[in-house]
Amino acid sequence: MNKYRIWMAMSSLILMVWQGKAQKQDYIWLYGNDPYDIVNPDRAADTTRGACNIDFNYDPPRFYYDPKRFLDFFTDNSSVCDPDGQILAYSNGMVIYNQYDRGIADTINYGTWWENFNHVWNGVSIPAGTGSIQGTLILPHPSIENKYYIFYSDWSVSDAGYYNIFQLRYAVFDVSKENPEGTLITKDVLLVADSLASCITAIRHGNGRDWWLIAPRRNGVEANVFLVDPSGIHFHSRHHTGMEDTLPLGGIGQVYASPDGAWVSWHVGELFTVDGARLLLSRFDRCTGMLYDSKMKVVNLSFGIGTGVSFSQNSRYLYMCNNKYIYQYDLYATNPLKAEKQVAEYDGYKYDNFPDNPTSTLYPVNFCILGLAPDGRIYVSPSSGSIRMMSAIQYPDEGGISCDVRQHSVPMPTIISRGIPNFPPYRMGPVDGSACDTLGIDNHPVAKYRYEADTTDYLRLRFTDLSYYHPEIWSWDFGDGSSKVSMQHPYHSFASKGTY
Repeated sequence: MNKYRIWMAMSSLILMVWQGKAQKQDYIWLYGNDPYDIVNPDRAADTTRGACNIDFNYDPPRFYYDPKRFLDFFTDNSSVCDPDGQILAYSNGMVIYNQYDRGIADTINYGTWWENFNHVWNGVSIPAGTGSIQGTLILPHPSIENKYYIFYSDWSVSDAGYYNIFQLRYAVFDVSKENPEGTLITKDVLLVADSLASCITAIRHGNGRDWWLIAPRRNGVEANVFLVDPSGIHFHSRHHTGMEDTLPLGGIGQVYASPDGAWVSWHVGELFTVDGARLLLSRFDRCTGMLYDSKMKVVNLSFGIGTGVSFSQNSRYLYMCNNKYIYQYDLYATNPLKAEKQVAEYDGYKYDNFPDNPTSTLYPVNFCILGLAPDGRIYVSPSSGSIRMMSAIQYPDEGGISCDVRQHSVPMPTIISRGIPNFPPYRMGPVDGSACDTLGIDNHPVAKYRYEADTTDYLRLRFTDLSYYHPEIWSWDFGDGSSKVSMQHPYHSFASKGTY
């Protein structure tokens, strides 16, 4: 394996190898709940409702209200940008829209849920989306540029009154700068009929081209694995962790892959009891698509909805929340789930969407769903479906409370509904030197970082490395004549104000 060196400077990034195409397909996060302000004149001035975006093409990220988009994201949410970070398409599991907020497919996943959650105002249809946390995923085709798969699950209600996600379907569409309106190729193709959890994700194959699609089952201890390659989508295996199946009514939760693809974790629960959820952690072989060395932990869900899981940028730490607490697990430990550290406890803060209304409802800004963003932070959405606030884990690469959970620190322009946009880990190359590294695709590291000034000394800056494609050696040049630094996440103090 080659040793890759990345040089970083304050004003520019100097790479010692070819940099390749940008990988910014997840750089715009879309949100929106109750977006009727566009079609209902009586609410046009109510900008607490409607659509908003987080744009990670900016540093710091840009948060803004979007008056044009009126698709409702009732939790489920997936989108895709072009490699330069401009939105191409998005979906809530009921429709697929293009960048102009027009339908590439104005009906997918049709059924009882679609009918019940399609809001109509003066003849305008506003599908609210499926109620799953992570049940929709847009995935680039492995070998055809501008062609995309979108996977989505649907809901049914059992005789006992419980929701059962039992079918996973997909559509195929084409969208690009040259074809911005998009073209639907096929839709509602049945992939599997099963008792599925409300979450799916994908991991890049070790050859650097194909994808592994992972769909956990409702029992919380099994997962279906599919291979997405140039010839299509193929069922690969059903993995059983070997753990006891004791959660027959489960299903709400998240599944996440570490940025290096070496780990997969899912957190599935529904029973609001001390043993109401299961946290699973498995190693993953990107060449064979096999999950192995699985561990499980019973999670207390008596505090309320909270089944979030995510990984740090450096793939060392797993994070999990259960509404009241956020925990960190060190994957370098022999048994990571036993190396548990509590890094935050919900402080009781409640948000008032309408502070001028003395009878307005206060909503808890607790811990429900987690998502690792392109800026290296993990964003934490609360369990309420009507709130304009999130929390954030500022430095997830740091162990213990140094990860810095900042509660209710992220104001949102409009009301959001508990979900985090669902993306695959895009910035993942091949497994260099492995048996499946057969396509001649190389990891060419891309240098990226963010920085913040010390609140007590503005000349002291903290740099957070966000580089990807497997860098192994870092060298920072701060442009002030000081010695180069080889740390991954350095601090640096400048002698005076200036441009460096």
